[in-house]
Amino acid sequence: MNKSILIKAATLALTVLVIAGCANTKPIGEWSNKSFSGNLNNILIIGVTSRSDRRQVFEAKFVEGLAALKVKATPSYELIESSLYLSRAVVENAIKGQDIEAVLVTRIAGVKEKEVYRAPDNQDENLSYFSYYDKSFHQANDGYTAQYRTVALETNLYDTESGDLVWSMQSETMDASQPRQVIEDQIELTINTLAKRGLIGE
Repeated sequence: MNKSILIKAATLALTVLVIAGCANTKPIGEWSNKSFSGNLNNILIIGVTSRSDRRQVFEAKFVEGLAALKVKATPSYELIESSLYLSRAVVENAIKGQDIEAVLVTRIAGVKEKEVYRAPDNQDENLSYFSYYDKSFHQANDGYTAQYRTVALETNLYDTESGDLVWSMQSETMDASQPRQVIEDQIELTINTLAKRGLIGE
């Protein structure tokens, strides 16, 4: 068998696995306070998790993402110890004198297992034997069923002056096997949505 064909087939299979393993985060619900108008430029970022390392990664990357839009933000780990329960009183006490206009909180709303069926690629019935044989190295032949751990996230944005909820989004990550990728996808989705709604940025 031709080595180049085998290499191409192996490369294709690896590419498919990499793509399938990437996190896929999408919005599944959104709400906004129609009575609120304004552009927020100083935000406290809170990632609610029992793991302080992931909290720091999430908050630091979020602050970095906002900085690209020239939006000032502060990670909560700089103002609130990881051992403290993140109650409203704790947060309000932490932001006193900080000129923070809003608090953005992201938390896990639920985790569940989901089974997804991937259909086989369409095959051309008119292919000759040899054409079919050659084409089979360039596409998967069989469908398959895969188990995914789906994570639902909720992100809320509060106005610190009034204490009111300004905006909320529920999102879902299809494959949560790569936490760092989930974090990056969630941050990108949130920042892009906030910018589109005119809540941040110039």
